[in-house]
Amino acid sequence: MGIKLNSLVVYKHNPARVISIGDKLEIELLDKSTKRVRSKDLQLIHTGPVGSLNILGELFPDPDDVKDSLELIREDSVSLSDLSELVFGKNTPMTAWASWKLLYDGLYFTGSVDKIEARTEKEIAEILSKRKSKIAEGQARKDLLERIKSSNLLPEDSKSMREIEQVALGQVLKSRLMQDLKQEQVPEKAHALLLKTGFWDSSINPYPQRFSIDLKRQTEPDIPNLPEEDRRDLTHLETFAIDDEGCNDPDDALSFDNGFLWVHIADVAAIVQPESELDLFAAARGTNLYIPETVVSMLPVGITRKLGLGLGDVSPALSLKIKLDNESSAKIEEMVPSWVKVKQLSYEEANNQINTEPLKSIHNITRCFREKRLFNGAVEINLPEVKVKKRDNEIVVIPILPLESRELVADAMLMAGEAVAGFAIANNICIPFVSQNIRENVSPSENLAGMFACRRKLRPAVLQMTPGKHSGLGLEYYTRVTSPLRRYLDLVVHQQLRAYLNNDLLMDEETISNKIYGVRTVVGNNVMVERNANRHWTLVYMDSVKWRGEAILVDKYENKGTFIIPELAFETRLAIDKGMELNSKAMLSFNGCDLSTLTGYFTCL
Repeated sequence: MGIKLNSLVVYKHNPARVISIGDKLEIELLDKSTKRVRSKDLQLIHTGPVGSLNILGELFPDPDDVKDSLELIREDSVSLSDLSELVFGKNTPMTAWASWKLLYDGLYFTGSVDKIEARTEKEIAEILSKRKSKIAEGQARKDLLERIKSSNLLPEDSKSMREIEQVALGQVLKSRLMQDLKQEQVPEKAHALLLKTGFWDSSINPYPQRFSIDLKRQTEPDIPNLPEEDRRDLTHLETFAIDDEGCNDPDDALSFDNGFLWVHIADVAAIVQPESELDLFAAARGTNLYIPETVVSMLPVGITRKLGLGLGDVSPALSLKIKLDNESSAKIEEMVPSWVKVKQLSYEEANNQINTEPLKSIHNITRCFREKRLFNGAVEINLPEVKVKKRDNEIVVIPILPLESRELVADAMLMAGEAVAGFAIANNICIPFVSQNIRENVSPSENLAGMFACRRKLRPAVLQMTPGKHSGLGLEYYTRVTSPLRRYLDLVVHQQLRAYLNNDLLMDEETISNKIYGVRTVVGNNVMVERNANRHWTLVYMDSVKWRGEAILVDKYENKGTFIIPELAFETRLAIDKGMELNSKAMLSFNGCDLSTLTGYFTCL
């Protein structure tokens, strides 16, 4: 039967009246709007005539009439008009629409307007059961949302809250719960919600997992034995590994002999060959990760125990004999695999011995090197530094004191970096060089505001295949070489140096370039995790001790100022009086924080 003018039809599950017939049918909807559609997009349910959709109203069938109709057509099928007659005793536009809704509901009947069949009692029971469950689930969901909003979670809510936790940890991008709560689905908002509801507390640092770093011990590759080879016996030299107290991965040590500085470096490349399982394991981690609660080693811990300088009676090393030329540039006099006998010293212990031999002579040569660098424009920035440690339930903030012994070690490491870079250039050894270009005039300053401004002007150092000036260090060329246990690209440099010394095949420029590119992201992630983790635990520390103390204004813009809290090496922004001078001191009181955004709140006293 064709669709006629003023027929009652269904369009997208809603009633409509046909008001014009042509190439397309024009229909009127419940809201009086009109639409031109194809006839195949409509279902005819009554020929009418229907003058207005207002006549349809709300008509509900008698349950007994529905039950009787089911019995009558149990073994047969009927049309929509027949069903209307059976259920309502007549077929009018109103009863036809009510009958179509019965069919569309699907509880008692199934099929099309031309062929409607009755469901069995079993099917009806199953549908009712599913609907009841769905209603219960909907109510449970509604109750859960209310509990989240009111921060009144029940123990059984834990499973549901894992969904939000996954967003906070960066494991998934979307959460239906957060969507239902009209919350932006980003890690910071999820973190804030977890803290607000009490599902998380301040003891949870999400940043390692957010950057896909697993803090649990993973399956590690086997560690090969140290190969049999000739090593220079340098155990007669008085040799010191100088580091922070409690350092468990010493990979460099210093000696002095007859005017030469010896820099001994853990000989990691002796057992970690390029593209070996261990090498790929180290490349995937890029660097050691140091966060207050733990250290995630780039290499298996067993390698550090085997190769860390001073952790055994004697240690295998790659030893660099370095001299300063007439311009105080560091040059390699000799490079040899060696055995060294190393004594570990803390920076404080070394500082107490800096005027006694051999540290006095080491200090003299490194000081000459430092003066050369400063003359060449090296930028020294001595902003406050601390180490944050989490020990069980205690957070400890340890200030890093500006000791001469730290300068001594830093300059010795820079000497090694310049010397090895020069050695690689002279012998056509492809290695990652480190450069830094300073375009702006950066003048060193003795005050915090000046050093803060200097730091902002400095561009990040760049890893590249060709040597270039490192302006920030005051060196014409430079590479990082002294931490092969802790930095993958230092290990790559060692692999190249060892290959050269052994007359083995060197890695080419493309291979080294791929290695630089391969670790760039993971190293950047490690830096972000360390920075965020330190700030997280510093905020938790300040909250736990109800911190108050001194801060110094280091930058300002209009009525906002950046302050550094020296004892915590913590930066924060606060509203200030426009007339407040840089380097002014202010007494602050910690007034809470938002860990999800790593923001601390302070009150000026």
